[in-house]
Amino acid sequence: MRILFLHEVNYLKKPIFEMHEFPEHLAALGHTVGFVQFPEGESRASLAETPFEQQVQGRVLTSQSLTLYTPRTLNGGFIGRLLAVVTFKGSFQRIVQDFAPDVVVSFSVPTSGWQAVQVCKKLDVPLVFRALDVSHKIRKSALSPLIKTAEKYIYKNADWVSANNPAMLEYCLSLGAQKPKGSVELPPLDISHFETTEANTAKVQAQLEIPSSANVCLYMGSFFYFSGLPELIAAFAKNRQEHEYLILVGGGDQAAELRNLTAQHEIDAWVRFAGFVSFKELPQYLSLATVAVNPMHRSIVSNAAFPNKVIQYMAAKLPVVSTRLDGLVQTFGEDSSLVYVDSSEGVYHAAQKLYASPGLAKIGESNLKIVKQKFSIDNAVKTMELRLEQLNGGSR
Repeated sequence: MRILFLHEVNYLKKPIFEMHEFPEHLAALGHTVGFVQFPEGESRASLAETPFEQQVQGRVLTSQSLTLYTPRTLNGGFIGRLLAVVTFKGSFQRIVQDFAPDVVVSFSVPTSGWQAVQVCKKLDVPLVFRALDVSHKIRKSALSPLIKTAEKYIYKNADWVSANNPAMLEYCLSLGAQKPKGSVELPPLDISHFETTEANTAKVQAQLEIPSSANVCLYMGSFFYFSGLPELIAAFAKNRQEHEYLILVGGGDQAAELRNLTAQHEIDAWVRFAGFVSFKELPQYLSLATVAVNPMHRSIVSNAAFPNKVIQYMAAKLPVVSTRLDGLVQTFGEDSSLVYVDSSEGVYHAAQKLYASPGLAKIGESNLKIVKQKFSIDNAVKTMELRLEQLNGGSR
């Protein structure tokens, strides 16, 4: 098949997740793959030197390549994104006519997603919308009502809606997706990537000045407004015991606020802001953790989403504490080895209890076993391949 993917972020700079994994693994199965990006973060000068069409090396599978399209816009910032909303439809029609896909897979909503649906209908190309997030709630914005309208249009008019977890599919159905044209396909995960060595762990411990005997609570991911990280820091400050450390890997809008909170609570000596780390180095940082946490606020956006960090923690054989999010509970069940709590404030308390658990290692082993069963690359990619083949060969 010829498969064209679409997202409104930067393919070459966005942290690696399934928008890279599905295209590149499908390319490895012999499919011809293209990707249409929005050049998020690029300057006007850099865009002037960016080809409209280019062959790029895979980021997950460097042995693979795909055709990357960058439709013209002013820049990769807010103004450029607003301009792209107006100009994208014409650019995408040109791309579809040039690439001649058998099927289009879209992750995009406000910047280019609804326009892609219109183009695919006009050119009679089946479009699968891959639902990962509640788009109108990801950021606080005056444009949220318009983004929600775009969501509804896409869910109603896509040829198929593929959700990354059952709660996400329920959300799409509530906004107009058709049940006979919706399904859950779990994301792929390269389990082997999260293996590491004691030497690599010791190296990062030394860099961050973490004693090897420490109990470490680790968070990895974006610092966003519903992250629950302020509550995590406050609970750590109030309840920290000797030899307990907190590591925050990542960054984002809350970074300055979190550093200020750490200073106000006078816990700088035991909190480490590791910053963004490369996908290649991520396993070394995860291996520092005694317990990994996901303190996200329970809300419509977090309940429907499926935090990829959780399965990455599990692949690293870590015990995991998370707020009780519908997407996680419906995917793993109530009786899994994940530890659920009802509030962001309770996450650190639960992590502390696990420090002393005699079955800590068994919890990590159980988590690894679960992700091997549910998220293996072979199973996930072949399931998605079958879905796309059905759309390509089926009637519309």
